[in-house]
Amino acid sequence: MTHTSSLSLRSAVAAAALLAATMFPAFAGSQVVRRLSTLPSSSESRVSLPDTVSPRVKSASVTGHLSSDTQLSGMSLIFNLTDAQKADLTQLLADQQNPSSAQYHKWLTPQTYGQRFGLSDADLSIVKDWLTSKGFTVDDVAPSRNRIVFSGTAAAVEGAFTTTLQRFHRADQDYFENSTAISLPQSLAGVVSGITGISSYHIQPPVHTPQAIAPQYTDGSGAHYLVPWDFRQIFGMNTLINAGFNGSGIKIGVIGQSSVDSNQLTYFQQKTGQTVTLPTLVLVPNTGSSGQLSKGDEGESELDLEYASGSAPGAQVLFIYTGTSTATTNNGVFTALIYAVTNNLAPILTLSYGGCESSNASYASTVMEPVLAQASSQGQTILVSSGDTGPAECELSTNTTTTATQGLSVAYPASSPNVTAVGGTQLNSDASTYWSSSNNSYGGSAVGYMPETSWNDTVAYKSLSASGGGYSTVFGKPSWQTGTGVPTDGHRDVPDVAFPAAVEEHAYIICSVDAPCTTTAGFGSSAGGGGLIGGTSASTPNFAAMLAIVEQANGGGALGNINSKLYTLAAGSSASSVFHDITTGNNIVNCSGGSSGCSSTTLNTTGTMGYSAGTGYDMVTGLGSLDANGLSTALKASTGTGGKLTPTISLGAATTTPTSGSTDLLTVTISGSGTAPTGSIVLAVDGTTVTTFASASASNTYTYTVPTCTITTANNCVHSVTALYAGDTNYFSASATINLSVPTTSTATSGSIALTPAAATLTVTSGNTGTDVITIASTGFAGTVSFKATTSASLNACYNLPSVTVASNASATSTFTVYTATSNCTSASAQSLGTKIASSQPTRSPWQRGGVAVLAAGLVGAFFLRKRMRPASLLLLALFSVGAFSLSGCGGSSSSTSTTTGGSTTATGTYPLTITATGVPSNGATSISATTTVTLVVQ
Repeated sequence: MTHTSSLSLRSAVAAAALLAATMFPAFAGSQVVRRLSTLPSSSESRVSLPDTVSPRVKSASVTGHLSSDTQLSGMSLIFNLTDAQKADLTQLLADQQNPSSAQYHKWLTPQTYGQRFGLSDADLSIVKDWLTSKGFTVDDVAPSRNRIVFSGTAAAVEGAFTTTLQRFHRADQDYFENSTAISLPQSLAGVVSGITGISSYHIQPPVHTPQAIAPQYTDGSGAHYLVPWDFRQIFGMNTLINAGFNGSGIKIGVIGQSSVDSNQLTYFQQKTGQTVTLPTLVLVPNTGSSGQLSKGDEGESELDLEYASGSAPGAQVLFIYTGTSTATTNNGVFTALIYAVTNNLAPILTLSYGGCESSNASYASTVMEPVLAQASSQGQTILVSSGDTGPAECELSTNTTTTATQGLSVAYPASSPNVTAVGGTQLNSDASTYWSSSNNSYGGSAVGYMPETSWNDTVAYKSLSASGGGYSTVFGKPSWQTGTGVPTDGHRDVPDVAFPAAVEEHAYIICSVDAPCTTTAGFGSSAGGGGLIGGTSASTPNFAAMLAIVEQANGGGALGNINSKLYTLAAGSSASSVFHDITTGNNIVNCSGGSSGCSSTTLNTTGTMGYSAGTGYDMVTGLGSLDANGLSTALKASTGTGGKLTPTISLGAATTTPTSGSTDLLTVTISGSGTAPTGSIVLAVDGTTVTTFASASASNTYTYTVPTCTITTANNCVHSVTALYAGDTNYFSASATINLSVPTTSTATSGSIALTPAAATLTVTSGNTGTDVITIASTGFAGTVSFKATTSASLNACYNLPSVTVASNASATSTFTVYTATSNCTSASAQSLGTKIASSQPTRSPWQRGGVAVLAAGLVGAFFLRKRMRPASLLLLALFSVGAFSLSGCGGSSSSTSTTTGGSTTATGTYPLTITATGVPSNGATSISATTTVTLVVQ
């Protein structure tokens, strides 16, 4: 195999054809042929796969050799295509988007892809036998028969692939990966395109400092922020929703690499007037158990899920994510994306991760492009954020980086011709013409479309913060990328479209682990009020929601790679009704003199680089933003959807909470509005096929034996059940997913705790602060203990009693601080004792605007791959109302003694206090509680 640093569109798509599928199993010249004759022998010569050592190795510090007995799961071999198959797929992808072709919008399935482009059964057997002979366990074969998932030890990896696995440290991340090239027996090297899962390096989320915050929506000072209803109203989606098209029947797959907090998703939906509908969780098999990879990763996915579901309230949102493990978390978002494609989980996929294209050129050609091409052939639309550092996507950003040093660059996979790259704009008006003076029941106040400019917050945010855009150095110009403003540069240019992404103006409201909401406070209180966010990772899931609504309005048919259609519409007579052309602003940033593309060629000087918006296409906002109603109308008028219908597929279970070792009856039915659907239905549990129903029109049942749940750190085991209908000449393919939640058989116990105050009586002079120490003694309990102090007396005071973590059969202490002066009750960390002390409006800083205080959050990117989420300036909470806003609350201070400087104080007297502790065991057992009493004497 040879590697080239620049791929033409044809060669990129042809290489990408690795994972494509077709509607028909046997086309002349493209049937699966046997490519391996026998099991490779130990004497067979070996071939090194090109570019299998990451560029990170050169800039990382080696910290040691990976232990030979380290267990790795979720590794995979990706298989390539023959030259004939590459040519066939290239033609197929073109035909599927050509309205004049008989193949127009006749999407493939993973199963029929396997019959046409996957390995033969005999070849799969040889590869599996070879893996087994090298000490691996074969865990799964993709339905498209182009990927085998396996697991084994680090020693087995080093032996089978003649490489070395080292531990590294780079950019505050400890990880492992191969430090030498991967090699395979010559015969296998001819069918293997790439290998995944032998690195634990993760795409890095930006680092920021979350606060408990809640912004105003519309306020008397003229500040405005976005909730899903606003996005829908501004971009024509509410017109379709009011006509009955809310995304129902359409699936959106959100790609992630960390668990999420369902409470935050619930609070967000409640506070924005939605019916609470949580996403379907799809944990990628063989990637570990569900867990938080980092707060940044969790926060990113919570943002994506809240707006994908909120902006398309009827769509079924799937959260497709990888698991975590404290030892070897060697899978991430790209593994989740591969799984979503090879199993065709949703027609719309949204990805908010990406990074430096040049660092990913080899990975793109050998692993990801084949996956993205398969998605195109299956009718899947993949949306990817274009990046948040303007024209400089190879920067190692920090929260103070405003000068680029690495030259002009774009992000991958946004630069792939097989995805739609989504850039960023900024809403450009606070005028009453565009915003109501109050918020509706959905928290929205936008009147309609308003002027937009390009997003570039670099100066205000004090970090590279602008719409990612520029030209690819890997992919040539796609045939469909033409029109006014498109550069004649021979390169794939990004982005394709853009939507609001500003951090400092009109940001999006979220509830997330980084800025949590609470069920009692929600938006608009002095604690637990959520936060603001921006970046192209906010614009991307919103566009996914728009497409879901448009797809439903246009008959439910998948759109596939929509780029050719977008550029065609932009050149047509309906362009002005579909696109909002953004002609002002830029993504220009400062650059270091002498770096590629910098206006200054002199070292140690500063120049500029980047692009300006203009008429038609530009490398800042692409074709501009879109109007959903206009897009739907234009699509209906253009070509139609080939006459196919959308079937209704139903998947049910006798019980969704079966017990360990029991059986559960699964039922699958499919129906249509015309001729009865024909063809087969595949039933899979946790990604593994358990049966195939030959007749789609029948009511099919399957008796599933529930595995024993032995997890001791969670309340249940969850099994994902998916039914996949391949479609036929009259109906599109369809799928349905449910989760079975199995109670654990663990006998984990809660234990007990006891509280003891250091002093039974706490004496404080009125206006001052007093402290006591509470000791928590554990008997068999291990976990987190939180506290609440109450009194039946009328008491005007505040307190602070922090939560603590207690080990089993050990003790811990927490300092109980009581404040009896207004001046010491100003922070959100303290709680009220009796009547809350009223506080005056806090002094406002120069950063405040629109009635809320701004605290800029930092952002750190990673050189290899960075997540595209931008936290907006963190805001002090404002009451959820219109007009004048005043904060009242009882806060705490960290001082043990203090004297009032004015305001009210606690009346003298004796007050009985009850302190209640609530312990949450770390083993998932039932929470426990304990109490003690302290007498407060105020003199």
